[in-house]
Amino acid sequence: MAREAGQLPPPVAQLPSPETLTVELSPVPVVEPEDPIDLLIGRARGLLERGERLFGEGGVEAGRLLFQQALDTLKNSGFEFFLNPHLESTYYDLLGEIQELELQALVDPAEIQLLSLVSTPSDEITDLNFFTIQVDPHLKELVSQDLLETRFDIPVVLNDDVVRLLNFYQNRGRDIMEEGLKRAGKYVPLFREIFQKEGVPLDLVYMAHVESHFKPNAYSRAKARGSWQFMLGTAKLYGLRQDWWIDERSDLIKSTEAAARHLTDLYERFGDWNLAMAAYNVGPNRIDRIKRRYGNIDYWAMIRRRMLPRETRLFVPSILATIIIFRNPERYGFWIEPDSPLQFETVSLEEQVAVQTVAEELGIPVATLFELNPELRRGITPFAYKEYQLKVPLGTGDLLKERLAALPEERKLQFRHHKVLRGETLGLISQAYSSSIQAIAQVNQIRNIHRLREGQDLLIPLPSSASAGRRIVPGALLPDTYTVRRGDSLSRISLRYRVTVADLLLWNNLRPNELIYPGQRIRLLASPESVAQGSSQETTGDR
Repeated sequence: MAREAGQLPPPVAQLPSPETLTVELSPVPVVEPEDPIDLLIGRARGLLERGERLFGEGGVEAGRLLFQQALDTLKNSGFEFFLNPHLESTYYDLLGEIQELELQALVDPAEIQLLSLVSTPSDEITDLNFFTIQVDPHLKELVSQDLLETRFDIPVVLNDDVVRLLNFYQNRGRDIMEEGLKRAGKYVPLFREIFQKEGVPLDLVYMAHVESHFKPNAYSRAKARGSWQFMLGTAKLYGLRQDWWIDERSDLIKSTEAAARHLTDLYERFGDWNLAMAAYNVGPNRIDRIKRRYGNIDYWAMIRRRMLPRETRLFVPSILATIIIFRNPERYGFWIEPDSPLQFETVSLEEQVAVQTVAEELGIPVATLFELNPELRRGITPFAYKEYQLKVPLGTGDLLKERLAALPEERKLQFRHHKVLRGETLGLISQAYSSSIQAIAQVNQIRNIHRLREGQDLLIPLPSSASAGRRIVPGALLPDTYTVRRGDSLSRISLRYRVTVADLLLWNNLRPNELIYPGQRIRLLASPESVAQGSSQETTGDR
């Protein structure tokens, strides 16, 4: 604003000399409010991690209690649970992790590597600041010579994107590539055999490196599973079964056959292998929409015009870089000894059997069977699956048939009949038999798990006796005591452990109407004193 005429300028403050100037600056903390949903998820995740530690230390029941608390923390939070995608997806993520941890109740934890969310090469490349990677002219020249000398099954384009990915795999992503080159030895011979039978270019088997590091049980943050990272919808289109017992997205043979057929269908649809690979990642409908709007443009034009998501823009260059390295690893500085190929045969099973039992009968580690049959989710072959084909080490098939034919009844997978009592729920019944709600519902074709009829006859799948000693089942050893939880009653405890309320009253010296309280320890087995007392009462009664 202009000063009026005659107005003096404002006085200038006298600044201290540099020698006398001292300025003390104290940092001002910036406190950002935490998202309540993130806090809630953090608490649930903490409970899960504590439960996992207890589970690993042998505290199975205590671990399960924390698992349930982790799930309840999310589901009973007061937020609109099913209207919040972040909350709901986290809930099912935790539930999946808990289900996989439950596998430890069937087998020795030291002998099996549990399923887990893994960071795939595709995930890691998507997270890169891609354009910070230099285009090395010497590397580009080396690849140009390689393309002249090597015959590839699909057209391999050499451009800056492909060179950047090669540079990444040689440097920052070197561990990723070395891991893939080593593990590929187990699976590539099988994958090539299947691709050849299906008429798919053999170089495309190396897509499995970008998708999963050749890990049959890889489970991505996008909820894709298996070596070929099928989403549930696409898996169902190609006949891959997924239920409580089995997930064929991890089946070595069936998932690879499905991937080969899917790639063939995409190629027939678009007439170009680059677009087929892109559609495998982003979905064919997205490619169709682009082509309808912009005409018959190729993948690289879509990349230049940024018509595809970042992940898909990097997906095809990453596959091409992978194919180049896998075909000539030493040329690019990789001297890796591949793992030996898996060698196996299959045995048709008409009845369910526990993997633990098969391992014991063959005298092999449980982990060996899970490596060959990664589709098994529960350590048990699937229910209602006509002649499930179990893969066993080469040369052991006939032996297993003989051993299973002679297997004593008590070592076979057992089913029990249960007549539903008044007030019983599937939750209580599943706990009593150490089965699961999902398994009981599937076996009995129960659509509404919240509705049972009194007197209804249920078939209950039980674990084999190899693991029954660690479970609470009728006829097996019960824990000595039970710690009362909030909401418990004697009738609820009696239903859970298949004992009578009268027994609990007798064993714990309780009166019929006496209240129990959280933290109280209730005996689940008769003590000598209570047996004597019961005998005395019976004698007195006989008089």
